[in-house]
Amino acid sequence: MSNNTKLVFKINLNDNLEHTLAAARYKQYWEDNQQKIIDSFYKHTGLTFKQKQITMNIIKGGVSRAGNSHQAMELSVQSVDERDIAYNLIHELAHRLVIGNGIDPPEGNKFIDTHANYYMHRHIDLFLYDVLVDILGVETAKSLVKQGSTNSHSIYAKAWKWAMTKDYSQRQKSFEQIKKRYGVQVVNLGNK
Repeated sequence: MSNNTKLVFKINLNDNLEHTLAAARYKQYWEDNQQKIIDSFYKHTGLTFKQKQITMNIIKGGVSRAGNSHQAMELSVQSVDERDIAYNLIHELAHRLVIGNGIDPPEGNKFIDTHANYYMHRHIDLFLYDVLVDILGVETAKSLVKQGSTNSHSIYAKAWKWAMTKDYSQRQKSFEQIKKRYGVQVVNLGNK
């Protein structure tokens, strides 16, 4: 399966060497693993990226953010090793994949507004573990889920717990129900 989504890694000439090196590491990881990542997303979701170009800014400190079709994705330079770079990139791309396909909690509802981040992580955690297994292997995927679940009161831990209490077929069924709820049309691109 192919997808013509292009990631553009913005490097500001005023950035320091740390930003420039981090951008280069993210860019290289994407170039080396792009097709594998796109294929795995499709295999576990039936979705393709709707955006043809996603701009990425490298930020110092803070957490990575997916942004949306009108905002650049932000990737943190706190990630120093390939595992963290891979996880940040794949995690934020998972958000972009679902948001780009219309799986985005509606605005204006107070409850949803205050819980949107939790529900978005529940959505992506239904397939993110399986993509991580495909790209990074079982042990690394388990380690990343464990790392994201260290604070049992965080939305990340709660979302992982909710998703990982299901087996693969249950996660797939739940994600199919979400796609149906949001009216997502899936295009069959052949064998997954």
